[in-house]
Amino acid sequence: MRFWQKTFLISLTVLTVAINAVAYLLIQNNHRLNLEKEISSGLDEYSIMVSSFQTNVLYERYRSSAEEFGEEQVADVARNFSYLFSLDQQYIQLNGKSQVYSNFPKTVPNELLESVEQSGSAKQLIEHKEDGEVYLYISSPVVIQSSTYLFTTIKDISNVYRVKNDQLRFFSLAGPAVSVAVALILLVVSVLLTRQINRLRRSTKRVADGDYQMIPIRSNDEIGMLTADFNQMTQAIRQKVEQLEHVAEDRKSFIDNMTHEMKTPLTSIIGFSDLLRSARLDADTIHDYAQSIYKEGQYLKSVSSKLMEYILLKQAPELRDVPIRPLLEEIAAAVGPIAANHGVIFTVQAVDFTLHADRELLRSMIYNFIDNAIKASQSGQEVALKAEVLKKKQLKLLVSDHGSGIPQEETQKIFEPFYRVDKARSRQNGGAGLGLALCAEIAQVHHARITIDSQPGQGTTISILFPEEAAR
Repeated sequence: MRFWQKTFLISLTVLTVAINAVAYLLIQNNHRLNLEKEISSGLDEYSIMVSSFQTNVLYERYRSSAEEFGEEQVADVARNFSYLFSLDQQYIQLNGKSQVYSNFPKTVPNELLESVEQSGSAKQLIEHKEDGEVYLYISSPVVIQSSTYLFTTIKDISNVYRVKNDQLRFFSLAGPAVSVAVALILLVVSVLLTRQINRLRRSTKRVADGDYQMIPIRSNDEIGMLTADFNQMTQAIRQKVEQLEHVAEDRKSFIDNMTHEMKTPLTSIIGFSDLLRSARLDADTIHDYAQSIYKEGQYLKSVSSKLMEYILLKQAPELRDVPIRPLLEEIAAAVGPIAANHGVIFTVQAVDFTLHADRELLRSMIYNFIDNAIKASQSGQEVALKAEVLKKKQLKLLVSDHGSGIPQEETQKIFEPFYRVDKARSRQNGGAGLGLALCAEIAQVHHARITIDSQPGQGTTISILFPEEAAR
């Protein structure tokens, strides 16, 4: 069952029950008030009639100079007295030892008379006759002269019940009409209220199909707020999907490049090994082939080592206090012979500073930058490593050279895995394009910022700025 159908049926049921219950309660309450009014009026009339009857008996006795009336004379007074109330459908009945007088065409319930006679107090009773008439009986003992009579008034209150029945009949006819009208109104309201929900449902399907179009907000109510939240969710999903697609592309590119980097040296190793295994070669040729296999093996070792470092960087590093001066001096001692073999002048300028970092990762990052600077430099050029402490107690490391430089459009790509500006020269120098990607990851885990200032043919300066929070 659809949501609008549930809303329609539940609302219609509740409203129908509520309308019928309220109408029934109103009719019942109105009937109760009318009945109480008739009873109150009957009691007042009863008191007046008793007093008037006693006065009439006394008057007729004095007028006739009789010492005391018998039951027949009292009945005559009652007969003349009852004419005064006949137009109001008021009846009286007078009982002594037996019935003295009654102008009521029907029978007064004996249980009422017996109850009054036994209790000696006033009683009232409402009786529904078989013909549909309803009467109010009020009876009490009344002293007339020296005798006690049961004086009973009978009042027709059928009209009170006829009004109630008429109201119930009217509502039984009007109720269905009201229910139909309410049903039509609820149907329209339910459809209008759920139309926005249907729009959200259709938009959800579109989002599932890859369509991230926003929904226009047409109201400021809860549906409008829900639409705004849905649009925000859609935008977040779209951004997340774009990020995942970018990550997927990066991973695919990473795997493709890694496969390519592994394939080339493996092909050479297999080829030279096959020649050494199957051909008769002289000593010089064997040495050359073995040298090629050694170089390609070293290259594979370098690639696999850096690849392993790159993967391990995805885990949280262990940060400790690292003195900068001993670290830079250690790097200078290791890099000095390599720079000398390339004919490059290497200088270092250290400072006394303690940084909260992973020492091995920090060493690997600086070494990679220096190694790239040496490879980009010509014999006789200088490569410098410098450390500075800024006013905000931030450490800044600079690696500068005067080598080939990097084109401006390439500076944003050099930190991508397997990316190489000069592929021929990098491959010749044993580079796989993973060094700078490792540097970028190392800087990221230390919350450091890397900037590159480079001009083709003039050299490159790489700056690594560590945050103030890393200082110790």
